[in-house]
Amino acid sequence: MRILSFILFVLLFAQPTSAQNSISGKVLDSETGEPVPFVNIGSPKLGVGTVSNSQGEYILKSIKESEQVIFSSIGYEVLELSFQELLKNPDVKLKAKTEVLEEVIISADYYGKDVILGNKLESKGNSIGFAGKTLGTEIGAHIKVRKETLIESAHFTINFTGADSLLFRVNLYDFNKGQVGKKLLNDNVIIKAPQRKGTFDVDLSDYALVVSEDVLLSLEWVHDEHGKGNEGLMFRSKKVASGSNLYTKQTSFATFEKLTERISVAPQLKIGFYLKGVETK
Repeated sequence: MRILSFILFVLLFAQPTSAQNSISGKVLDSETGEPVPFVNIGSPKLGVGTVSNSQGEYILKSIKESEQVIFSSIGYEVLELSFQELLKNPDVKLKAKTEVLEEVIISADYYGKDVILGNKLESKGNSIGFAGKTLGTEIGAHIKVRKETLIESAHFTINFTGADSLLFRVNLYDFNKGQVGKKLLNDNVIIKAPQRKGTFDVDLSDYALVVSEDVLLSLEWVHDEHGKGNEGLMFRSKKVASGSNLYTKQTSFATFEKLTERISVAPQLKIGFYLKGVETK
């Protein structure tokens, strides 16, 4: 059993350093005044960011005074504020947006065969961790879609654990020619459970999500357990001759990068993230 410690070292300590300003505040719903949890906050230009906690509280570090800060959350309008505006009033209010969702009706007569999309790795093999130690960091797998498929569940396999509990957001993105696009899930899908080795299964059947093109399935770290970070948490992977499917993102509003493109000496890896579904005829 091998752990790719040299990759983790590079990933964890090669993060960009920027300005030395920080802001702390709270994100609230503009109508109800209730806190908005797990909001992505940051600057795409600087590649720095964070995520608000379950009470809407946030701390954004390393932001330049001249930069704009973006607040983005599922179900809310995107808000962009200057550093100076935030400095005057760090408690931010987001406005809920109304979305008309297209109704998807699939008759049982149109169901095809059950399929697994991605890599269901049976042996422990290699291990790989998150790309960064900042809230909002993500690790994901490019999953090829051959035929139109109704997604029923997502699955993530853990080799080693660190802190006491898990709190991640499951994200599914459009993926086209190596580029990560918009989110496909219209809700915050959160994994909240005691940490353990093995596969975590996430039911997605309520979302009636049908995909016909490639996607990126990822886990986003949105909660720091007692300030321990995500050290010790390792996901199952497999070394392959070619065809790495592993993508990483350092924090909110950073850019997804393919591991082998970010680190030239990194081995080709497939990560044990996969989807289960039913092909539609």
